[in-house]
This record gives sequence, C-alpha cells and structure tokens, in this order.
Amino acid sequence: MRCVDIIEKTDLPLAMAYIPMQKWRDLYEPEVALERGTVFAELDKPWIGEEAVCNE
Repeated sequence: MRCVDIIEKTDLPLAMAYIPMQKWRDLYEPEVALERGTVFAELDKPWIGEEAVCNE
C-alpha cells in the first residue's frame, strides 16, 4: 500500500498552521511600503542570492 493510499483513506487533515497576528509597529511610510512590498519593516526580508540581508 502506498502512502498516498493511506492518506486518501483517512479523514485527517494533511497539515494545520498557526500564524500569529501581526502587530502594527515599525511601519514603513506608504511610498516605501509600496516599493518594498510590505508595510511592516520587521517582515522585510529581501532575498539576495542565497541569504536574507538585514535592512539596517
């Protein structure tokens, strides 16, 4: 029996996620937020090559 067959025969969910509420702090100005793709500075984690860089 394949794993897919076992999953299809159960009523269990495949996964459940917990996502905490974002706190409204350290916000970008609207123009910067549009450019960066987020209003939350703490979520701004640009991808450059193989690692994220800090915006300090």
